Amino acid sequence: MDVPEGFNLDVLKAFGLEKNPEQWDEFFATAGEAIMLSVIRRVERQLPKEKMEEFLRLFEAPATDEEKGGFLDAHIPNFAALIAQEVERFKTTALTKAHNAV
Repeated sequence: MDVPEGFNLDVLKAFGLEKNPEQWDEFFATAGEAIMLSVIRRVERQLPKEKMEEFLRLFEAPATDEEKGGFLDAHIPNFAALIAQEVERFKTTALTKAHNAV
């Protein structure tokens, strides 16, 4: 498995996983879930209630990527930056926790 875009080996090294690629899937699945929850929380703060309900329906239903992208572009124009910020925040938090655990 390759390291997903936006991550580097520092996070894997901090958790002793850089030489254990068989554990990467689980680590990145957990990381992805944590990041998406953070993204959704930020989206909740930016969208009015009715738009948030539409957002949740769109992402729970079998909508196309174009439909999802169109909604995000129209209502959260900084969505890509928001995701990048949450990825960076996750990395910083994970590294801090790993170093504090040592």
